[in-house]
Amino acid sequence: MIRVCTINDKELLAKYLQEEPYGKAVFSAIEQFGFDEKFQTVYLDAEKHPSDSAEEKAEEETVKGVYLWFHKNLILYSKDNTVDIDFLEQMIFMAAPDCVAGRKDNVNIVSWLLTDYAFEQSDGIPELTDQDGVLAECFAPCEAYEGEWGYLKK
Repeated sequence: MIRVCTINDKELLAKYLQEEPYGKAVFSAIEQFGFDEKFQTVYLDAEKHPSDSAEEKAEEETVKGVYLWFHKNLILYSKDNTVDIDFLEQMIFMAAPDCVAGRKDNVNIVSWLLTDYAFEQSDGIPELTDQDGVLAECFAPCEAYEGEWGYLKK
């Protein structure tokens, strides 16, 4: 189930996003801008399952992926490469992104939806800008974001 995140999801997101550079970049944007900005929406793909806790009705969520719309950019992150293509197809149909970035295998899954985009790879985060074309500070290249990035651009 995919849903829009709120401040109540921050702890769950922090745990999931801190292991790889793609997740760290998403979490950096969450840290800087939170969940209530019009230009940023965080989506969580998670499965609920019964908890082992003593509470009968308690449920835990297992995260399958996180999607960040930042201005006209989309950053994908799924540890297990379980990108929800149906969700992304709907999102891209509503508003085509300028750039789709993330772990290269995650982005490669989306490439068939955006056939007029060029797929490229780099060892660092691609340039992701705000509505004015200014590099977003939270996505400035740094050692923490070094990895096998893939990105799609027109």
